[in-house]
Amino acid sequence: MMRGKKKRRIAAVLVTVLLVLCLAGCGKKSEDPKKDLPTSDGFTNDVVMRVGGVEVSYAEANIYLLSMREEVETLYGPEIWDLKFTSDGKTYAELMKEQLLQKITYIKLVCHMAEEYDVRLGADENLNVTEYTQQYLSNITEETAKKYGITEELIRSIYNDNVLAEKIYQTITLNADTTYSESEVLRAHFYYIYLSRFYEDSEGNKSPFTAEDMRTLWNKAEGIRTDALAASDFYKYAQNVSESGTIECTVGRADLPAKSRAAAFALKTGQISEVVEEEDGLYIYYCESEKDEAATREATEAKIDELARAYFDSLYEKWINNVKIEVNEALWNAM
Repeated sequence: MMRGKKKRRIAAVLVTVLLVLCLAGCGKKSEDPKKDLPTSDGFTNDVVMRVGGVEVSYAEANIYLLSMREEVETLYGPEIWDLKFTSDGKTYAELMKEQLLQKITYIKLVCHMAEEYDVRLGADENLNVTEYTQQYLSNITEETAKKYGITEELIRSIYNDNVLAEKIYQTITLNADTTYSESEVLRAHFYYIYLSRFYEDSEGNKSPFTAEDMRTLWNKAEGIRTDALAASDFYKYAQNVSESGTIECTVGRADLPAKSRAAAFALKTGQISEVVEEEDGLYIYYCESEKDEAATREATEAKIDELARAYFDSLYEKWINNVKIEVNEALWNAM
């Protein structure tokens, strides 16, 4: 099984491509961000943090920050930064800096484990780092590089760290226990008929059926099921009688409530269920396919990725609890 590695590698490349593009417009700024930078005791003003003794420069942190900023502003516009997103009044800008701290900590800490797990970049990966570095440098002006302290050595180091961290992740998760049950990943395709157990007035307000209404609804549903059994095409029949906007679904067991789950997943291809009562109404299921191959394959990869990630996260939690993380608070707050 591929274990989602290709997808994760692609995601890593997208991150690096984003870094290539993010600083193209930064040269428009006139101020020198390194002029008169504040600092805290124990730090010089060009070191923003240390992770296990590994220093992170102001320039390096800025490159990560700028790449994140560029992505966010492209999606949401510059107005988002001052919007408050938490109950305690944190702005989006503050939340992004928290994410930045977590991201840099993750990269540095994972790379710190390279020797322990005997992971190093191969020739092809080093060539990729060189290519990414050159692409990045070709997309910024000399003025921008000077303003932000960007050097070829720094950019190469950032790409090297990102590629190495990804390789370490892949190496470590090869040993993860990714055992799962078939029932967890099985995805089946159903058509269904739905009958609501609510009245809806002209203003869209819903009221539940009375007990007498429900007996009438059940009788209606049983009649519909009888006709469905005789129909040559369940799908077309369902289109005419179902009260839902859609009449088909590709789902796993966990996606359905208990009664529907038991009824639907007991069916063989081409079979029709009994009437099933749920909180919102009555359902009749038709099994179009006991196993949707594409959806099951996708769910399997996602499950393996989930288990691998959980294994890695359990290790990472131990690492981060045993490493000293120091932040130059004055400089960090000024970023």
